[in-house]
Amino acid sequence: MRNNFGADWAFGIRGAIENVVRSAFSGELRLWPLLTAFDFESYLVGSSHAVIVLRDKLSGIPSGFDPKPFPFTDHPPVPITPQDAEHWQGYLFARFALRPEDAALIVPVHDSGKSNAAEDYKLFSSEEKALWDFQLRLTVAHQKAMTQPAPSSSPQAPMHITYNVSGTNARVNINSTDSSINVVQKQTPEVFAELLTVVRAANVDSDRLRLLESAVLAMEQSYGQPTFSSKYHAFMSVLADHIQVFGPIVAPYLPTLAKLVT
Repeated sequence: MRNNFGADWAFGIRGAIENVVRSAFSGELRLWPLLTAFDFESYLVGSSHAVIVLRDKLSGIPSGFDPKPFPFTDHPPVPITPQDAEHWQGYLFARFALRPEDAALIVPVHDSGKSNAAEDYKLFSSEEKALWDFQLRLTVAHQKAMTQPAPSSSPQAPMHITYNVSGTNARVNINSTDSSINVVQKQTPEVFAELLTVVRAANVDSDRLRLLESAVLAMEQSYGQPTFSSKYHAFMSVLADHIQVFGPIVAPYLPTLAKLVT
C-alpha cells in the first residue's frame, strides 16, 4: 500500500461530500461539516478494506495518519454487503465516539499507485461503487438530519416553544420546563402529515415517490413502538438513495425526525 493512502482517501471523501452537498444543498455549502477543516484516521480491516474516519473541526490544517490495524474485533463482516452498509455506519459512529458532524466510511483497498482516491475508485467493482455511493449519500443525509438547524417557526407549531438557533452547527433548544415529551406528542401527527404532503407533491417519477411515501407511512404507523427506530433508519436509507431528488424537499423535517429517535 502506498504512503499517504489514508490522506488521499480522507480528502477524497471530503471532496465527494462537497459534490453531493453542492448539488443537493448548495445554499448551505459554506456551513457544512468537514468542508472547512477536519482531522482524519485510517485503519485496515484485514487486508481488503480500510476505514476512513473524518472528524470535523472549525479551523486548522488537516492532520492524520496512514492506516493502522483496526483496533476492534467485533466489527460487522467484510466484504461489506448492501445489508451491512448501514450496520457498519452505526457501528463506526458508536465505536469511535463520533459526533453527527463527523463521518466514517469503509472502502475496499485498491491501490492505483497514484496519490489520488479517484484513481483508486476506478478500480472498484460495480458492487463496490454502489456501496461507496450509498455510504456517501447516507453520510450526507445523516449530517443534514443531525446538524442543520430546524425551522425557527411554523404556522402549525405548538405554542409556548422558543427556538434558539445560533452558531455554525446550530441546535434547537426548547425553553419550557418538562415540555419536551408534550412537544413531541403534539408535533408527531403534523410532522408526518406535512412530510407526506411535500413528498406527494414532488415532481418525481412514481416509483421513487412510492418508496419514500411508504417509508414515511411506516414511520408514522410505528411511532411510539419499539420498531420506530428501524423504520426511521429505513426511511433514511431510502432518502440516501435519492438524496439529490428528495433532499431539498424533506430537509426542513429531518431535524424534527431525528429528535424523535433520540
